[in-house]
Amino acid sequence: MKSTIITILLALLIIPMGMEAKKKSKKEEVPQLLNYPSADWNEYRLHGGEIVIKGHVTADDSAKLKQLSNNVRIIMRDYIVRKEETIPFKVEEDGTFSLNIHVPYPMFILVYPLAGVYACPGDTVELTYDATKPMQRPGDNVTLSGKGVSAEASKLFFPLMHKYLVPLQSQTHVAHPDSLLNWRDAQVGKLDNLVRQMNAGLPELEGCSPRTSDVLRTYLVSQYLYEICHRYYMFMDFVKENDGVYDIDKEAYWQQYFSFLAPREKYLLDNPLLMIAADEFFFNRMEYTLMEPVQQSSIKGSTLAIDYYPEAAEILTENSTLSLREARKLAMNELHEKLNLSPTNFCAQVCMVRDLFYKLEWGTDYGVAAEEVASTLPYITNPELMRRAVLQYREFVKVKESEKQFVAANSIRPSTDVEGMSDGEKILRKLIEPYQGKLIYVDIWGTWCAPCRKNLKESWRVREALKDYDIVYLFLANKSSDEAWKSVISEYNLTGPNCVHYNLPEDQQAAIERYVGISGYPTYKLIDKEGNIHDLHWLHADDMQSFLETIDKMSK
Repeated sequence: MKSTIITILLALLIIPMGMEAKKKSKKEEVPQLLNYPSADWNEYRLHGGEIVIKGHVTADDSAKLKQLSNNVRIIMRDYIVRKEETIPFKVEEDGTFSLNIHVPYPMFILVYPLAGVYACPGDTVELTYDATKPMQRPGDNVTLSGKGVSAEASKLFFPLMHKYLVPLQSQTHVAHPDSLLNWRDAQVGKLDNLVRQMNAGLPELEGCSPRTSDVLRTYLVSQYLYEICHRYYMFMDFVKENDGVYDIDKEAYWQQYFSFLAPREKYLLDNPLLMIAADEFFFNRMEYTLMEPVQQSSIKGSTLAIDYYPEAAEILTENSTLSLREARKLAMNELHEKLNLSPTNFCAQVCMVRDLFYKLEWGTDYGVAAEEVASTLPYITNPELMRRAVLQYREFVKVKESEKQFVAANSIRPSTDVEGMSDGEKILRKLIEPYQGKLIYVDIWGTWCAPCRKNLKESWRVREALKDYDIVYLFLANKSSDEAWKSVISEYNLTGPNCVHYNLPEDQQAAIERYVGISGYPTYKLIDKEGNIHDLHWLHADDMQSFLETIDKMSK
């Protein structure tokens, strides 16, 4: 009898526990996006084509309109192959503008400084910008219309951003490991609530086309993941800058921080719609946080010398026997084993392709390039990513072939001009001797320096603004291979009778740099007609009016 009573009591205790467990399990169920994608895959045009962007700008006066016209441009980032294209255009005297641009696939682009728009081949976007109207928040003085998915998505972008993303982006930086995990949990909870709202139907998307709905829903959830990754990146950067402030196992913390992703992988990571709805910033943060094993696999299997990146050099030394293909495989296994993610999810594939073309951009030779491509493409299963990778590799080969035929006698000068010299001042004076009586704009840069390359890409603006002045551009490269050096000169069209390039031996370049005094790269100097050397801020071109005034004074 006693044993019977005990059995009954145990049963009564176990049953509620089981019920509670079921309740808890149900409560923690992760919501998935329903009716997604809502359009048939065949309806999505993932290839490139032309889009029309036109509109009207209203300004207080003609001077302000002219100033705006001098700065307007399209900024388009092909994040898959890490290419940025800048397309200047003209605003007419009556404030109107119209242009056709080619996009490699549907993407968000920036009509700077007017607005961001969505650009899908075959569509038209009409943009009205009122510069007389005060702007409390982005988009307040912009009206967007047109036809197609581009017009729909562009028109709805700002209302959705202000309602669902601004509160997320305005939060403060978290600088403690436990607090960051708590913050992440809160954001994941908000993301799940947003997904539930989407499944119930966002009022802003009512009546829009299925394709537009898919693009905008994908963009919204991608921005939540971007913010979660961005805060992790900032925290790890803080830890790096303050060595010893927290005693944490970085690998274990990475695994713990991104453990929330596995049940949400289908729409956050393994989602081809990210190709046409996410942006450069999203994949950049993926690359250097969540997909860190993929990024490190590139270093572990690298054949490149990385003397300017100590952390990379250390990784390379520790894994010197690995081939790139072996390193890629290990990275994929790590994502699967530690985070329970698909080893070839769409985001991982994009990050591998991005890494591949990042290295090709730095002037890798044919042999190394072929090895990089052969080691990466076996992991690319998405046909559109494969197509983009193959097309870009063909472009790489074409550029290399053109560089072989590249002859610029008026631009590239041999280091024998100053052979045997060691004094920095004497070397520089010898280099500028043929240009006495002219203004000389000196650019000290390196192929390995990202800010240098970014400024070189935009340097056509400086040369265009100074085209009426008698000026010589002297480019002095620091620690750059001849192949990479010539590649940059060719790619950015840094040639002409008034452009002079030297890639001096390291000791001679260092002697010049000590003489003129540099604190970083790029460094800019201006040598006047009397041979006096003047400093230029590395962002001097951002204030073109002030720069032109300086040039005017020195030209007299």
